[in-house]
Amino acid sequence: MTPVHDETWILAPSATAGETCTLDPVESAHLTKVLRLASGTRCTVTDGRGSVYSAIIEDANPRGALLTCKDLLCQDPAPRLSLAQAILKNRGLEDVLDLCAQTPLFEFQPLWTARVQVPRGRDIDHQMERLRAKAVAALQQSKQSWLCVILPPLTWGEWLERTGDRQVLVCDAEGTAQSASGEAWVAIGPEGGISPAELEFAVSRGAQLLSLGPSRLRATAAGFWALARVG
Repeated sequence: MTPVHDETWILAPSATAGETCTLDPVESAHLTKVLRLASGTRCTVTDGRGSVYSAIIEDANPRGALLTCKDLLCQDPAPRLSLAQAILKNRGLEDVLDLCAQTPLFEFQPLWTARVQVPRGRDIDHQMERLRAKAVAALQQSKQSWLCVILPPLTWGEWLERTGDRQVLVCDAEGTAQSASGEAWVAIGPEGGISPAELEFAVSRGAQLLSLGPSRLRATAAGFWALARVG
């Protein structure tokens, strides 16, 4: 009997129906050393852009596993919501993404805001790599077909200039907005909150203020609650 594994989805960005693809070394090691899957195992593969395939492991090589994609099982639409999160101390951004990327999340935008308590000159490239790894783990854990895109950090003003036609909901205690009407950004401040000047600038650019209720939430918890509230 052919072994079947469907507990954790496998990410293969080059997956195409009827084609054989090679997993990168990180995913290959996960497949063989963590999941302990052998050649011949049937599994589920996503390209991270909405396509989900049935697949067979042709070669369980820990440095470059080979998979043959069979039938296209589904093609899911892109998630409607994206999260802009002010940069937090220590591993706060990772904690936020660890939760939020287990829900349908299109993009994750780290922000430099006026009250961020991390020095601006600090090199956060390593943390960005950790965030990308967290996004992959969240996709596998929650069996999603879209991999959350981790964007490079921007200032508050730079981000607002690039939000395009998407609705922008900025979390604030004085907010009145209740939900997202379509594709939308949800913005969360740092430990000290978003400054009045930043709020005023966002509103002048067409943003709406979103209240998360009477509770005072930690910055690491607010994003998850906000996405659930407007989704």
